[in-house]
Amino acid sequence: MLCEFVIHVINFYVRTEYQREKESMIRNPLFSLALFIFSGSMFAQFNLQQDSSSVNDRQTMDTVSAVASIPIFSTSGDDADLDIDNQDVSALLQSSRDVFTQMASFQFGVARYRMRGLPLENQHILINGVSLNNLENGFTSWSSWGGLNDVTRFVENRVGNVNSRYGFSGAGGYTNIDSKASSFKKGSRFTYSLANRIYRHRLMFTHTTGMLENGWALTFSASNRYGNEVYIPGTFFNASSFYLSLDKHLNTKHLFSFTGFVAPVQQGRAAYATKETLELAGTHYYNPNWGYQNGNVRNAAVSSNVRPVLMLSHIFNLEEHARLTTSIVYNFGKNSLTGLQWNSPKNPKPDFYRNLPSYYYDRAETELGDQTTAAWLNDMNTRQLHWDKMISVNQNNFYTLPSETGQNANTTETRAVYVLENRVEDLKNFGFNTVFNKRINRLFVSAGMNANRYKNRKYKVMEDLLGATYWIDHDRFGSMLGIDPVYMQNDIENPDRKVKVGDVFGYDYAINVNRAELWGQAEYNFGNFELYEAVTLSHSSIWREGFMANGKFPNDSKGLSDKLNFLNYGIKAGAVYKINGRHFITANGTVLNRPPDVANSFLSPRVRNTAVGNISNEKVFSGDINYMIKYPALKMRLTYFNTQINNQTWLRTYWDDNFNNTVNLIMKGMNQSYKGVEFGIEKNLLIAHTVQGAFSYGQYIYSNRPTLEAWQDNNNAALYQGRTAYLENYKIGSTPQVVAGVGYRYTAKKYWSIGINVNYFDQIYVEPNPDRRTKEAIDKYVSSEKEHYIQVVQQQKLPNYYTINLNGGKSFRINRKYFLNLNVSINNLTNNKNNIVSGFEQLRWDSGNINKFDNKYMYMQGISFMLNMNFSF
Repeated sequence: MLCEFVIHVINFYVRTEYQREKESMIRNPLFSLALFIFSGSMFAQFNLQQDSSSVNDRQTMDTVSAVASIPIFSTSGDDADLDIDNQDVSALLQSSRDVFTQMASFQFGVARYRMRGLPLENQHILINGVSLNNLENGFTSWSSWGGLNDVTRFVENRVGNVNSRYGFSGAGGYTNIDSKASSFKKGSRFTYSLANRIYRHRLMFTHTTGMLENGWALTFSASNRYGNEVYIPGTFFNASSFYLSLDKHLNTKHLFSFTGFVAPVQQGRAAYATKETLELAGTHYYNPNWGYQNGNVRNAAVSSNVRPVLMLSHIFNLEEHARLTTSIVYNFGKNSLTGLQWNSPKNPKPDFYRNLPSYYYDRAETELGDQTTAAWLNDMNTRQLHWDKMISVNQNNFYTLPSETGQNANTTETRAVYVLENRVEDLKNFGFNTVFNKRINRLFVSAGMNANRYKNRKYKVMEDLLGATYWIDHDRFGSMLGIDPVYMQNDIENPDRKVKVGDVFGYDYAINVNRAELWGQAEYNFGNFELYEAVTLSHSSIWREGFMANGKFPNDSKGLSDKLNFLNYGIKAGAVYKINGRHFITANGTVLNRPPDVANSFLSPRVRNTAVGNISNEKVFSGDINYMIKYPALKMRLTYFNTQINNQTWLRTYWDDNFNNTVNLIMKGMNQSYKGVEFGIEKNLLIAHTVQGAFSYGQYIYSNRPTLEAWQDNNNAALYQGRTAYLENYKIGSTPQVVAGVGYRYTAKKYWSIGINVNYFDQIYVEPNPDRRTKEAIDKYVSSEKEHYIQVVQQQKLPNYYTINLNGGKSFRINRKYFLNLNVSINNLTNNKNNIVSGFEQLRWDSGNINKFDNKYMYMQGISFMLNMNFSF
């Protein structure tokens, strides 16, 4: 009813607009504003966050170089609106100029909003038409080109089930970044930014030659972003970025393009925390990952990423309206994350449940509870890591291995009790991609093939012995299997090995993925109708290769596993109906299957080759219907979307107190449903004034009752199988399911502008623990314990919240040749520090005391700013 009413109101309004435009009458801005406010009042509350980006929204539908003969359509100006009747509009309608997409990207991102609720693996991410989605999990690490804003600003972003001339995209649509040197105009730019968000300072320089007379074009960009404890204590950020692109235009038929970039990043991380620790610390930004070492701040969780991307493309214009683009890409390098490891019963982490007052109060040890509370409240060292203490313990732990005892025993070496390890992933991914595009009158044909050889080696390296001489490569849980010392050996070929700094230890294996795909697409233009159909067929082969023989699995840890083979297909189709050149109705549908995430495919990939039993493809069914309006001064889209992702496999590893063991928890046959409506509108008033609105209501839920099974991580024993997880209708967590926003912007004649945005977020839930929703988990409760039963099975809904953001800018033209641009943005103007953006239930839980392992949360930053200055010459 609400959607129908909105459509009727807007239809009445735009019919009036259309008639006035035909009769060359002057629009009434007061009427426009009044109608916008009236329409907005139906949305309940609104939310908007400022656009701090200076991104150039140039879009290209055909994505061809300047030497190609296939037309390029831009959606960055009014030209696209004025001749829309003469263009292929299917891509144009859902470009990055789409109001809702812009607001979701720049305004709702602070709340960790996911478009249509969909996980990131449902979106196809490409650079120069080449996919960069990770073959293990489907995600794309945007940090691989972080800081390269100047050369990643030409973005074509289409959301949902859409046709794509680069490849077969999924339910989330695709994003293609055009970063070829020949795409940029001649010039140079220097940028400085000051902020209090992730980093404090940013420096960036970009130079491009444009296309020279000799057919060469070169673009270079470099940046650095850095800052220590900018907002959250114990964190830091240090990132550099380098980009080089070189194009050679041989003649009208051939263009060769090389693009290479790398963005080394090192970051000290923050962590989710329970309400108890946040209250004891007196801040919502408590970070347990750090402490003082010799008077200096040190973070235990430091992530590093250095993964260059090298890409070589050949664009071959076969004939008029036909093009063949062939590319090879090599993505390689390491990412890593450090973390504490110990062989002592005492966990050194300050937020470990036995280091909190509640642990003692639950045991009726009130005096110890009061002492722990006082320590947390009055002594910062209590609530942070004790680096100096760990080092002291290590330096005094003199130890001689039993095999070395005797007359020549060495008692001067110290065995580490605590160490800092580094979990490394070393990637080598080689890809090949070729795409053919051709227009034949009203038919546009696209076809392509691609293949990847992917190998990601994963191992641990000793980062810091924290004052000790060595670490013994033992599994501290291995002794639970029996007295045989072999069980404790992480590497039975090197028993009792003394690990030194830089040594590989613990585990060492590789995940291999070979994938090949063929796809094709046909688009038909029948005047008022446009249709498209697309198909894909692919094959994936996944296997594990172990390089270390583990004592718990001596015959199943080293060497090659069996290969998991998956044959996949996809079909999608869509239509556009042009009502009158300004009004459009589109409908799209996709059916596909895909391999499960590799992380969910092996029981304990760090130590054995065993695959999850009866694992099979995920199945995706997705569709959407859209009503769109495109005027020079008015743009609107109303969408209904529905996506079902079925037969998913979910695997997590955690410590289970009931079994007194590390457990691999597997959920099979999991279905999820994502459906809802999106609405976006933008209206220009008296040229200089622009108002925008966006609203989405979603229902993202678990849509069936999957089965659970649990396995001991350190042997082949199943703890249980065939349990039913009653997850049906539970909400998918950690993303708002209702968002709304309203914004106003004034753009003056003398190159300055100012804007204000108001955002609203609601229907946010913590991610549920499936093990708490089983019959076995609640069987112990009787009717008299109904309150406890409800506490176990209910899902927490997080509070709604709003934000207010301001932004403004001023440009100066100097000597008609140089440009100086200043932009400033202020987020969360009310400095609200109580906004919880994400949370989850811990898998470790106690049925007798549900608060023992409480939910963990992450809070939104309070007021923040960013000042951006760039000089172009």
